[in-house]
Amino acid sequence: MDLLTEGEATGAVPVQPAPTSADPSSRYRDTLRLLFIMVAGSEAAEPPTEEVAKIFRAEKRLMAMDFLVRYPDYLADALLDILDAEPDPDLLERIQSIFQSDEPSVRLVKMVRWKRGAYENIEDALSLLSYYGLVQPMQLKAEDGKIRRYEYLIAKKASVFLDQCVTEHPELGWYRDRMQLVMRVAAGKSGSALKEWQYEHPSYSNTLHGDLIPSIRAHVEQRLAKYLEA
Repeated sequence: MDLLTEGEATGAVPVQPAPTSADPSSRYRDTLRLLFIMVAGSEAAEPPTEEVAKIFRAEKRLMAMDFLVRYPDYLADALLDILDAEPDPDLLERIQSIFQSDEPSVRLVKMVRWKRGAYENIEDALSLLSYYGLVQPMQLKAEDGKIRRYEYLIAKKASVFLDQCVTEHPELGWYRDRMQLVMRVAAGKSGSALKEWQYEHPSYSNTLHGDLIPSIRAHVEQRLAKYLEA
């Protein structure tokens, strides 16, 4: 039994989020989502091999990009920042579709605010990805022995597996399409830069440690309305 069929057995394959992170099926949903993020946000290995075709750097960036997938309203806000700098009718249409599809409600999977911002324990997901030989987490240590950062070595078969997922379950193509938008925001940015942007939102920065980060849907819809009225 592979990762995809295990997810089918628990009902986790559909893109609709599970009600809570405690739902057993959320383990497979989270694992697939993280794999889509790592494959889309990675760099080609030099030289690429079957075992290491791409490399994703680093954990803070992974958390920040995961946040953008899980909070469609924050993603839309970041995309509106791009529109502020350069008009793009196609991008405006895609932002509008986020709200027409009610994604800030039906796609929302909330994260906890912790000491370094939005946080989710991803050890279970990484264990599954490592078990199936799709991703190998690596710790890079400084001279003093402290962990400097994490890198994720992505096998060639990870991309093949995601292609299989989308072919067998077309609804999972939502993740692939969503990553195109996320990369409009995250391309060329470090995890620190992405998190600094998150902290610019008072509802995010003022969330108490241990509490769930709230939606900013109303604020973003007001921004979007100004574009649509122009």
